[in-house]
Amino acid sequence: MKNKVTLRDIAREANVSVATVSYVLNNRNDQSISEATRKKILQIVNLYNYKLNFSAKSIASGKTNIIAMCLGKHDFALHKAEHMLAVERLSRYLSKRGYNLSIVYGEEVARLDWCDAIICCDTDSTFFANLAEANYCPLLAFNTRSENQDLFYQINTDYENVRRIADEIYKDKPYTVVSFPANSALLRDLLTATFPDVVFADSYRSLDKLANKNIVVLGETLGEYCKRFAKDILVIDTCSKDKIGKLFECFTFAVERKEGAPHDIRI
Repeated sequence: MKNKVTLRDIAREANVSVATVSYVLNNRNDQSISEATRKKILQIVNLYNYKLNFSAKSIASGKTNIIAMCLGKHDFALHKAEHMLAVERLSRYLSKRGYNLSIVYGEEVARLDWCDAIICCDTDSTFFANLAEANYCPLLAFNTRSENQDLFYQINTDYENVRRIADEIYKDKPYTVVSFPANSALLRDLLTATFPDVVFADSYRSLDKLANKNIVVLGETLGEYCKRFAKDILVIDTCSKDKIGKLFECFTFAVERKEGAPHDIRI
């Protein structure tokens, strides 16, 4: 084979079409390609040390297929673990659709020219607003809230629906809602306005008073910990598959500059 290997060369060696090779190399799972064919193509790609030219691809398509994710800062280990759960689930979801997730750490606002969109997860309103001013790509809020609900897509937990479920389960019995303290003051205010009894878990000690109580926990990581001492527990997944799916749907609307989808979404 000649020195400069092309997609056409890979396709000929694998006895498949160029399009099939492209689908495999771009992690496209929306095409009907057998696992055996995928492995064969990847083996040939590895054998000939073929590398995709991502720079040329980005220039041609106007897309990088990278989504940046900014995470809010917290010191509590369980809260950090909840963030990592969100990162893992979103990364897997995006990978199946040909996108890579890049995590941005630090509190400094920066211009991110290398991504197709930015997701702010559990950030405060000031950071969100400053990031919006510094960047011109679509900006989405996930488990956080922005003051201007008409400019940005926001995907948050539907606290009203959680209350309906909890009231139905516990009937007239008292219960306490347990949540990590969100960086967004707007989100914290919405939570305390919806439920009369809320405990914000910012340390293990803050959870001691919940022993032998009926509790509604927002977040799977926190819920797993609370199961060991709660009298009865209802765990709400704040990073569910439905929520991530809606986040990606909003990303698609934003990138394609479509109208029609609501900007304040609660699931």
